[in-house]
Amino acid sequence: MKLLFYILLIGYSLISWGQKEVTYLNYDPFFEDTIIHTQTTVKPLLSQSNPETGWNILKKNKNQNSFLRLFPEANIGFGTAKNNVWNNSTRLGIGLGFESKLGTNFYIRGTLVPSYYALNFTGSKTQSILQNTYLFDWNGERSLELQPRIRIGYTPNKYFNFQVGVDQQFIGEGIRSMLLSDYSSPHPFAQLRTKLWKIEFVNLYQFFRENVITKVRQKYASTHMLNLQATRRFQIGIFESVIFEPKDTVLNRGYDIEYLNPFLFYRPTEYSIGSQDRLLIGLNLSYQFDNLMLYGQLAVDDFVLSELVERSRWWANKYSGQFGFKGKIKFNDKQLRYLSEINFSRPFTYTHLSEGTNYGHQGMSLAHPIGANFVESLSEINLIFKNQLSIKAQFMFVQQGGADGDPNTTYGADIYQPYTDRPFEYGYYIGANGKHNRARTSVEITYPIVRKAALIAFVRPAIEMYQYNDNPYQSVFLFYGGLRTSLWNDRSFSF
Repeated sequence: MKLLFYILLIGYSLISWGQKEVTYLNYDPFFEDTIIHTQTTVKPLLSQSNPETGWNILKKNKNQNSFLRLFPEANIGFGTAKNNVWNNSTRLGIGLGFESKLGTNFYIRGTLVPSYYALNFTGSKTQSILQNTYLFDWNGERSLELQPRIRIGYTPNKYFNFQVGVDQQFIGEGIRSMLLSDYSSPHPFAQLRTKLWKIEFVNLYQFFRENVITKVRQKYASTHMLNLQATRRFQIGIFESVIFEPKDTVLNRGYDIEYLNPFLFYRPTEYSIGSQDRLLIGLNLSYQFDNLMLYGQLAVDDFVLSELVERSRWWANKYSGQFGFKGKIKFNDKQLRYLSEINFSRPFTYTHLSEGTNYGHQGMSLAHPIGANFVESLSEINLIFKNQLSIKAQFMFVQQGGADGDPNTTYGADIYQPYTDRPFEYGYYIGANGKHNRARTSVEITYPIVRKAALIAFVRPAIEMYQYNDNPYQSVFLFYGGLRTSLWNDRSFSF
């Protein structure tokens, strides 16, 4: 079925196809470029050219239309935490990456990083070190992992771009995304981007799975993102995504052909096929001044307007949101970058009847990493020097409810517990039924070691305070350090 799926998409994309490369996932044009950002907020972005990474092993031609570059990939880190006793963790990952462009139309990039990971750590769930693993073999407190990434792009003209591979996606302008983030594992995907006038339409087809240690449970997603460049500075994005299983209680349906249609709205399609698939719709907004950007998101899982008006705190009024701003100040040979955002999620948002249709992949949320039933304030300030030395301070405070839950009862915080385990119908609000507060302050210092390989050294001391209900606050000292390739957002030693 997957083979047929790729054949159909390739055939569709060849109807009409400029010359583009795919940026890296952590590339933010607002900070890197001097012009007004006018591209989509679906990342990785498309660019005329990437900063050159690695060593070219092919002779360049006059037009520079083809190249093959190789670069080492590394993620070597050590983490320690002190809460009465010291708890340590180590990670060693070394691999190889490549980036190639063939002529003006084809682009391919990939990495393969085998990693060894050892853990002696008794902290809370949010202090776990490694989450975004595609393949792994877990054995007690140690794991041997293999995390491949590959992205193949075809861009025959300025209207169409087609991509397939195993990688992550991100929607939004902030650190977090309430629509689609890169905290979960890389996964197989196919993507079609269509750009006409001031409109870009993105079709994203993703293949997820659960229970990778025992019996694998497959799940799929079809996503639409319509982005309108309303003015030179203002962008509006409309989002919808449906999660469904290839097997249900009735039949083995594979990848529903109805969800392959790139222009249909999914809610009528859901009703037409009589399914109980989960649908998430959303809005993504941004307005950019010369050196400041305002941005926000709204995700709606389910709601009934009358219940909202009555403020009944009904469990099925499920939605989340984000509001933030980021800016930059350049002086002498330095750049100061700053960002602040607020994120929230109502109880039971992103949950569903089972893990086969919730908004997650391999045990992690596809949106915010802690799930639902929370409010969060997140701020950071980053000073970057001419030699690329970076000093970044970050502060995070989050309050999450639902800590009184157990394996048979959920108050809407854990998206992997089905909402049918709820104890009552009304009275749910953020922070209720067991409150968990956490505050973290950290300072990260990074310096490029091998610029051609984007290899940096980093240290990150941090202090975290946490509290359950009205108990006294407890504190833990954290320290992370190591070497890593800075081509993707690092989620290994951070939350």
